[in-house]
Amino acid sequence: MKQIRFDAAVENGVNVYRYLPGEDGPVKAHWAGLYQQWPERPTPWTEYAVNNNNTEEIAIYLGLIWRMTDGLARYGIATYYRDEAAVILQQEPRLIDWEYDVDAEELDQGRRDRGFVPGRSCVPIRPEPTAWQREHAAQAGLFGIAEPRDLVGMLQATLLDASAEVVIFGVEPGPDRLTALTRSLSGATRPSLAAVLQSGDVFIDLTVGVDLGYGDSLTIASHADLTARLRHLADDYDQRIADYEAKISGRSSIQAFLAAMQDLTGMGA
Repeated sequence: MKQIRFDAAVENGVNVYRYLPGEDGPVKAHWAGLYQQWPERPTPWTEYAVNNNNTEEIAIYLGLIWRMTDGLARYGIATYYRDEAAVILQQEPRLIDWEYDVDAEELDQGRRDRGFVPGRSCVPIRPEPTAWQREHAAQAGLFGIAEPRDLVGMLQATLLDASAEVVIFGVEPGPDRLTALTRSLSGATRPSLAAVLQSGDVFIDLTVGVDLGYGDSLTIASHADLTARLRHLADDYDQRIADYEAKISGRSSIQAFLAAMQDLTGMGA
């Protein structure tokens, strides 16, 4: 059975691929242990940002992002929760003026994508925000993503709201490309994907619906034609999901579940 399929279109000269599962998520059978008490760590949350609301599908999304950007330098935006991501990743981000926005409450695929919008970051009420936080509240942050744990941490920073969103840029490695990417997301002029992305780059937006009425989606864009690559990955995840669900009743421990998540993500493939 086909679980993950992307709708493809060419928009403003860029190949765009969207997966919007609605209420029919890719994983149908869930591990019962997600709804029980966990030890302190490791847990599904600490290792994969999986909980009893946003379940095993999160591991699939993260794995697909990681594999789609294989061989590229990865940089990401934790939408709105820049400072929380900085703490988790133990990084100081590059400040940028623009971030991408997908409306998780809009369940129609055609109206969901809002493109680049002015960046903004949460300013806490308590504890008292710092002068730096107040000064830079209208800017997002661009973080380096060196390993899968960084990707998990970015998503964890955003998953405590009604919806969560992270944006990943896979670009040519090297300081010059990072400088150019930062520059393209800064300034007074609204960027476009066509201008931000260079040949061989991959852009991915992951939006996760947390509360009722909000929905998940993956948006992938590139100047390159990614059709065959995405079809291959989607077929691979269909098989991984089938294998996972076939063995779900035999998993009686957190350790067994975490090992199954490693297989489900495909990050070691």
